[in-house]
Amino acid sequence: MGMLLVLLSSQHTPIAAADHPLKNAPASTLVFAPPAGVYTNSVTVQVKVATPATVARYTLDGADPDDTSPVYADPIEITGDTLLKVKTFKADGTGAATVSQAYVVIDPALGGFNSNLPLIILDSYGHKMSHDQKAPVSVRVIDVQGGRSRLAGPAEIAGVGELNIRGNTSMRFPKKSYHLKTLNDANEPLKAPLLGLPKEHDWVLYAPYVDKTMLRDVLGYELSNAIGRYAARTRFVEVFLNENGGHLSPSHYRGVYVLVEKIKRDKNRVPIAKLGPEDNTEPNVSGGYIFKKDHTERADTPEGFVPMMAQSLAARQQRFVSSQGTTFFYVEPKPAEITPAQRAWLRRYINTFEKNLYGENFRDPKTGYPAYLDVDSFIDHHWLVELSKNIDGFRFSTFFHKDRGGKIYMGPIWDWNLTFGNATPREGFNPEGWYWPQLDDQQYSWFRRLFEDPDFAQRYADRWGELRANQFSVAHLHARIDYWAGVLAEAQARNYKRWRILGEHVWPNNFVGQSYDEEIDYLKQWVEKRYRWIDGQFLRAPALSPPAGPLERGAKVEIKARRGEVYYTLDGTDPRAPGGEPSGTAKTYRGSIALDQSAKIVCRMRQEGRWSPPTRAAFTVNSASAKRD
Repeated sequence: MGMLLVLLSSQHTPIAAADHPLKNAPASTLVFAPPAGVYTNSVTVQVKVATPATVARYTLDGADPDDTSPVYADPIEITGDTLLKVKTFKADGTGAATVSQAYVVIDPALGGFNSNLPLIILDSYGHKMSHDQKAPVSVRVIDVQGGRSRLAGPAEIAGVGELNIRGNTSMRFPKKSYHLKTLNDANEPLKAPLLGLPKEHDWVLYAPYVDKTMLRDVLGYELSNAIGRYAARTRFVEVFLNENGGHLSPSHYRGVYVLVEKIKRDKNRVPIAKLGPEDNTEPNVSGGYIFKKDHTERADTPEGFVPMMAQSLAARQQRFVSSQGTTFFYVEPKPAEITPAQRAWLRRYINTFEKNLYGENFRDPKTGYPAYLDVDSFIDHHWLVELSKNIDGFRFSTFFHKDRGGKIYMGPIWDWNLTFGNATPREGFNPEGWYWPQLDDQQYSWFRRLFEDPDFAQRYADRWGELRANQFSVAHLHARIDYWAGVLAEAQARNYKRWRILGEHVWPNNFVGQSYDEEIDYLKQWVEKRYRWIDGQFLRAPALSPPAGPLERGAKVEIKARRGEVYYTLDGTDPRAPGGEPSGTAKTYRGSIALDQSAKIVCRMRQEGRWSPPTRAAFTVNSASAKRD
C-alpha cells in the first residue's frame, strides 16, 4: 500500500515546479525540464545529459535503472504521480549515481487545498504497504509559510524513502501509523531536518484514531520535555495516501497525522555512546544501550510463518528475561547487531542490580539501587504515567537507556494515546485512584521495592510538590490543551469528515463525545479532577510569610500549615533526616521567627510519620538596619 502525506495551505497559487532536494543528495550531470514538482496537468519531461558518450536509462516505477531499462531518447509524458529515476551508463556498462525526480499530478479539485498545518507527500507508486515489508516512496515535505501551507507550494524537502505500517494494537484500526526512513538516491539512510526538527532518517507518522482529541501523545511528550526528560518532538500534519498511482485526488485524503521522532540513539534524541561490534570489553561494553518492555505476544520474526524452533531462536535474539522474570527487548544496538558479549554484559548488569535491589542493603548508596539507577528519571517517569493514568504505562512501550559508564535511566516515554481518561480498561477513565496497584511485579518492575525505601517515597512526594505548582498545574495543562485544540480546529473537521467516528464508540473509549469540542471539554475536566485527587493524597507544603527576599533586622517570618507539626532549619539543610526522623538541626515551629541575620529557611510539615514536600526561602537581613542598631 502506497502512501502520500500532505500538509496543507490556504492560499491557492500557481503550481510550483521547483523542489528543494534532500541535503547531501549526489551531484548530477542530468538536467530535467521541467523539474520535479506538483502539476495540475500532465507533464512532458525532457532530460539533458551533460556528459558525452553516455546513455541515459530510466524507470517510472521507483525501481533503480539498470542496463535493461528503457533508453531515454524522446521526452517522457507524465500523466499521473510518477517517480522518474534516471541513470547514465558509459560504453563499458558502468553506471553513475541514480537521480530521482518525483512528479505529482493533482486533481483540479485539490488545486486550492490549504491548511494551517505543514504538508508532506509520500507516494509508493503502486507498491503495497505492509507491516513486515518496507515499500519505496517519494518524499515531499511542504512547511507552513505566512501562516499557511499550500499543496501546490514549493517543497522544503523532496526525495525518496521507505515506508511501512507500524504499531501493535493500532494495526487493527483503519487509519494506520507508519515508519518513514529518508534515503538518498543510492537507497542509503539520509538524515533530513523534517519540518524544523533535528535531522535524522528515522521517523514515525502516528495516526491518531482512538484518541479523538488527537493531541494526547503530543501533550504527554511536551510535558516530559517541560520537566527536563527528553521525549520525541512532534509536528501535526495532514496526510494524503496515494496507493495506486494516477492523479492525487480528494479520495486519497487520510486525515491528521503526527510526525514524531523515533526513539533511537542520536545526539538530538537519546544522546548515548554508540556501541560497535568491537566494543565487547570494559569500559566500552558498558554502554550505550536502549532496551524496553513491550508486548511479548507480538510476532518475533519479520516474515510470516516460520517453524517454532526458528521463532524461538528469533525471540531469544530480540529479548532477554531478567532474574526477576521481567522480559526486556533490545532496541539499540539492534537485535541483529548486538554482539553476544554485549547481550551478556547487559543481562548480567540488570541481574546484578536486581540482586542488590532485593537484598538486605538495597538502600546503600554504593552497593544498593542508587548505584545502578538514575533515581530522578524513574520518579519523573512514574509521575508522567500516574498523572495521565496511562493504562499501558510501566508494562508496554516502556523504554530504558544506559550510557557508557553511567546508570540506568527510565525513558523516553512513548505511546500516550490511552491516557488522560481515554480508556475503559484498568480504570483508565476514573480520575481517582492510583494505576500502579493493578499491576503485577513483572509489569511494575522494581517500583514496589523502591517505594519500600522511605527516602525514595519522600523524593517522590517532593517532586509532586515541585510539579503541582508548575508544569502539572491545572492552569498550565488547560492552557496547553487549548493551544493544541486551536492548532487542530481547522484540520480536525476534515479529519472527521474522512473518519466519521465522532459520536461513535471506538475501543477502548469510555467517554464518547458528539463533537470535537465535547472531546476537548472532557479531557480538560478529567485533567482537573485527576490533579485534585492526586493533590489530596499528599500533605501540603507549608507557606512562608513574607515570601523570600530582603528584610529589616528583627522582622518576623510566619510559617502556616494546615495541620500537623512543622519543622524548620535556618541554614538551608533539610529538617527531615534520611530515614524519616527530624534532623539534628531541625527546630519545631512554635511561633513567628525573628530574624537578626540572613537565613535560608527550609520547612516541612509532619503528620503521623509522613512529611510534606519542603518549602525553601532565602531571606537577606538589611545590613544597614543592623548597623543603625
